[in-house]
Parts: sequence; C-alpha cells; structure tokens
Amino acid sequence: MTQQNNRNNKKAACISRRELLAAAAITTVAPMFIPSAALGRDSQVAPNEQIPLAMIGYGNRGNEIIKGFRDLRRGFRAIAFADCRADRREYAKRDTDQHYKNSDSKVYEKYEDILARDDIDVIVITTPDHWHTKIAVESCKAGKDVFSEKPLTHTPMESREIVAAARKYNRVCSSGSQRVWEDYGHKMVEIVQSGAIGEVKEAWFSTNHEGKDCYLPAQEIPNGFDWDRWLGPAPWRPYNSERCSGNYGGGWRRWWDYGNGFFADWGAHRLGGILYILGIDDQEPIEMLPPNCEENPQDCVVYIYKGGIKIYHTRERSNMPQHDVTIVGSEGTISSRNLGNFKPIGTTNVRRYSGGTRNIQDDFCYCVRNRLRPFQDFLYGAATATACQLANIVVRVKRPLKWDAENTAFINDEQANRFVVKPKRGPYEINS
Repeated sequence: MTQQNNRNNKKAACISRRELLAAAAITTVAPMFIPSAALGRDSQVAPNEQIPLAMIGYGNRGNEIIKGFRDLRRGFRAIAFADCRADRREYAKRDTDQHYKNSDSKVYEKYEDILARDDIDVIVITTPDHWHTKIAVESCKAGKDVFSEKPLTHTPMESREIVAAARKYNRVCSSGSQRVWEDYGHKMVEIVQSGAIGEVKEAWFSTNHEGKDCYLPAQEIPNGFDWDRWLGPAPWRPYNSERCSGNYGGGWRRWWDYGNGFFADWGAHRLGGILYILGIDDQEPIEMLPPNCEENPQDCVVYIYKGGIKIYHTRERSNMPQHDVTIVGSEGTISSRNLGNFKPIGTTNVRRYSGGTRNIQDDFCYCVRNRLRPFQDFLYGAATATACQLANIVVRVKRPLKWDAENTAFINDEQANRFVVKPKRGPYEINS
C-alpha cells in the first residue's frame, strides 16, 4: 500500500460510527432545509420545473431504471450519460433522444465531465459496486443529489465515507434497494413491530455464494472500451468479457475485486428487508460466526446484533432450508408464505416512503423536491452493505469475529482487518 493510500485510510478511519449516527438523527419527516416546489404527482411536471438528471454507468441495470427516471410524472429529465464503453454511450443517447423526440442528450466517457456541469442537479449511479462510493462522494462534493444502486458500498470503510459525504454536503442521497419495502417491508413491518409474533429471537434469509477471487485469462479489449477506467480503483487485471459482464447471474458481481458476491447483491434486498422490519437497519452486527465452526455447527453465516438477535444467512444450493425472508418470534414465525395468518395487534410508527409515494424512485423524487431524507437514505444502505461485507470476511478467515462498529475494525484480528479497507489504485483514490 502506498504512503498516500495510508494517509487516505487514516483520514477515513477518523470518521466514527457515532458521528454518522448523530448526523443521521435528523428525522425523515423534517425538511433538511427550505423545501422547493411540491411534486405534482397526478400530472406531468411542467418543463421548467423538471430536475435535470444524469446517469453514470449504462449497463443492464441502468437501462432498466432510466425508464422510471424518464417518466415525466416524477419530475426528472435525463439529459446526460457517462460510460467507459462507446457502444453503451451511443445506445443511451439514441434511446433517450427517441424517448424525448429530440437530439438534446449528451454523452461522456468520463463522469467528471458530468459533475462539472452546473445545470445537472441529480446523479444516478449504476456502475459496478467498486465505483459507487467514489462517484457518490464526488457527486455530493459537486452539489448533486444522488441515487446509487445497491449494494451501496464495497468495503466497511467506504460505508463511513459515503455517509459522511452525504452529511457534509447536505445532499439528498438514496440507496436503490427497492425490495426492502416493496417486497418485504410493507408486508411484515407492522405485524412484527406491533408485537403480533412476540419477541423476535431470530431471522433467516438465503442468497447465492460469497465473493470469489477471479483468475480468468486475458482476452482482446473491444474497440471503444476504456478498460483501465472500468477497473478504476480496483487492482489492474487483464480484460476478460466475463470479468466485466453485467449478467445478473454471474459476471462482475461474483468477483471480490468488484463486488461481494451474491451475499451482498441479494443481501442488500433480503438482509436489508429483515433489518428494516426489525427496526435495526441503522445498526451493524457486533459478532459474526462462519459456517461449520464450534460456535455455529450449521452450514450458514450467523450475524449477531445488539440484544442477542441472530440472523441466519444460508447459501442457496446447500443442504440447509431455503428462505426468502423469515422472522421468528416467541409467539409465531412469519414469512412470505404465511402472511395471511397474521395481522398487526396495535398501531406502529414505522419509516415509510415519503409523501404517500409507493416506490423508491417516487420517494427519491419527492425527497429531492422537499429536501427530506429518503426511505433508503445512505445510512441504511451503508449499514446493510457493511453487514454483507462482514459476512464475506468471516467466510474468508473461517473463524468467529467480533466487530467494533465505533472504530470500524474487528477486535484483536489483524488478518480480518486487512479486508476492512481495499487499497485504491491510483489515480482513483477517494477524496472527499
């Protein structure tokens, strides 16, 4: 690790968990500062009130969610795109111009050219995971609001950096895990938090496997593809089409250098849903147990949270029972299969999408216009991402670990702490 990287890491380590939680104490219903015009939800927003938006990264997911952000009822207008692949830049422009029936959209190879534009207010990040934090931090610094795809961060230290930047520059920032509420939260949160299943003892969910090292052979780099920029902060490796594939069932999501496997990819949805339902999605585990150890003889990872709540993370295609999301209480067990057996037994006060909105993009739009913390504010996306990263680390070192969230470090485990920060390749370090 270079001397410069050591200085950057020491600086980042000064961001304590307590400081981030204190900054997050602003409620989701109190404006961050003076609100602008309210969103007109029943009709299209007038052109002079539309919020200029740019997207960075235009792979599979970008091509999907831009359709929602181009919906004029949401009040955004997509005007610029950045991608290190020429064919994706060309497609983004062609598709967007066709949608708006003009030729106004601009495309760039480097996202920095977008951040330099004063006429862009919102950045949507749909790059691979290892780019999320750097782009989000620089977007906040440039005065932009940010919607970043999940998993929000790549390392526990990045989780500190990304939340700190959102607070420092007072930006509206949302992690893009729509399933937390839309698939799981709205179905279970009031039942569980009302006490209908009693005191929660444990929860279960399943994903595919953890992140892996990648040793694919070199291939010829396609024309128009800036491979060095795609790698960015990750270690230099030879180009291979599968290394950078956006395939939802494989590709870069599998590899340790760019993602944290499906532990993180689907963990952002399912673990994020569990943490929200239990009301602890601003917390991180205090202990992690690997599969098949003395303390945990089962073939699953165990997250232990304050108060002793255990969350069991089973791997798909193992001999363990498979779970979407299952919550176990002293008076009953609830899952997606038996929701009809339970009803809330009292009123609850739970965090919801703002302004009566019903999906994560509408929630973000409403919060941008009214300067509110979104439902999936960076604090929550970062806490879930960190837990998934800890699961990857405990599987790698194959022994129980105790996590000190206040100091962003494992207790008395030098080897595990090497994975808390991944060195950034120059010139792609994070500078807040």
